Amino acid sequence: MAEGYYLATGRPQATLFHDIVGLQHASKAIYEAWLNNTPMLILGGTGPLDASQRRPWIDWIHTAQVQAQLVRDYVKWDDQPQGALSVAESILRAYQVAMTDPKGPVYLCFDVELQESLLPADFQIPDFTRFRPPASPGGNPEAVTAAAKALLEAEWPVLVVDGLGRSPGGSKALQAMAELLGIPVLEQGSAFNISNHHPLNLNGANAEVLREADLVITVGVRDVEAALKRPAPETAIVPSGLPNVRAGHSRRYESLTPAGSKLIRIGLENYRLRSWDSSYGRPYPTDISILGDGTQVLRELTQRCQSAIVGDVHKRVANRFARAEKLHSAVYERAQRDLRERWWGQQPISTARLAAEIWETIKDEDWVLVHGSLSGWERRLWDMTEGERCIAGGGGTGTGMGVALGVGLAFRGTGKICVSIQNDGDLLYTPGSLWTAAHHDIPMLVVMFNNRSYYQDVGHQTAITKMRERSLDNVGVGVTLERPATDFAVLAKSFNLYGAGPIIGPEEIRPALEKGLKVVKEERRLALIDTVTQPR
Repeated sequence: MAEGYYLATGRPQATLFHDIVGLQHASKAIYEAWLNNTPMLILGGTGPLDASQRRPWIDWIHTAQVQAQLVRDYVKWDDQPQGALSVAESILRAYQVAMTDPKGPVYLCFDVELQESLLPADFQIPDFTRFRPPASPGGNPEAVTAAAKALLEAEWPVLVVDGLGRSPGGSKALQAMAELLGIPVLEQGSAFNISNHHPLNLNGANAEVLREADLVITVGVRDVEAALKRPAPETAIVPSGLPNVRAGHSRRYESLTPAGSKLIRIGLENYRLRSWDSSYGRPYPTDISILGDGTQVLRELTQRCQSAIVGDVHKRVANRFARAEKLHSAVYERAQRDLRERWWGQQPISTARLAAEIWETIKDEDWVLVHGSLSGWERRLWDMTEGERCIAGGGGTGTGMGVALGVGLAFRGTGKICVSIQNDGDLLYTPGSLWTAAHHDIPMLVVMFNNRSYYQDVGHQTAITKMRERSLDNVGVGVTLERPATDFAVLAKSFNLYGAGPIIGPEEIRPALEKGLKVVKEERRLALIDTVTQPR
């Protein structure tokens, strides 16, 4: 919830965890906050560290040294202060560290004796206004100048970006840069960057866009290899006579960019490297690397390029704009055609049909997608024109409805229609989150992406099974969620929430969504629509 609240408001939250067991339970959510650069103050207890003060049994099993070791590898900083002033100063430092880019969670642990002691008579709370986080760095001037020169000389430069919509002014800086030079934009991750209707947004045409790129500029992209490569065709690994394996499950990848293409990297990713987790990706050959805040560096690049656009640069910019507009139109025309001709009538319900039906239900409302994705179809079919419309994507993180509830809490009482696309397996990790929504009166339209499976592993199982020429009958053992299938509508009703479903037929979707929307608007409570879908 703290992550979702921050994503909606930009204000980090303090969270309270119960000793060792609370920290253990929360470790997955903390790791997600670390991966997503989400700041939060995590406060927990331990002890008494003075063993002579421990009660038999209960205090002994709730004391650890050093307790922060549970999460130290995926928080930015941890501390266990002693004394009232040390606690205050530790909290101030924790806030500074959490909010310094690249942002992230911090953990503070307090001895129970310290918590129960009285404040000294002369204790004074420090002036918080004098302990603000430092400003983020801009780019090295020489490197920015070199990058601007490369941009002006490029024939077909491409911007690959991640998370700029979460930086104040980030989307505006990106759009200004892209429009000045007619640079196509590809998005990584789930955060908003630029309107999906902008003609330079070419998501969905990645292979075609990158195939001729003589220069790629990444901004805020942690794993560049993931952005510039794609799974190779699997025909070479599957024995003759068997169906092909779904791409991406054989560890075979190929480059999307041509030989000789240059790369400029912009961002602060090198500041968050840790030995324990490998979320930084593979080292990638780079021609210019600029360590600086992406928004600031884009502004600096735009200023340098504005005064240097002369001669044939104007013609190249115009040609790129024209080509990008055609590609953009083709992407969205293809999406609409595929929706109607391929996906519309399929059963189980396709993710494309479900995304289209949700959009038709909410498009005239003041809506917010608070969490989740339908295999990217919402990006193709909805009007994602503002960062305020798309707060968090993703799913399958084992954290249930937490992020969605945090966003919903932030928007409670505003009249906005909060829409959450909820994975079935994910909700089974934390079904108690429905109680939280009911107890705190968080209105939300929750649409289940219910493929009745922990499906992430099915592709890998299928690939190995085919490569070893085994029977496919055992694929899915241990990951399917059937016999019995969870009745999520009944689960919602057990918490005094509205539940409908399971929705099996495509024609049932719209009436169920419209009824759920009515409940959210008129009764101001959560409505869950259980739609049974295709795996992806």
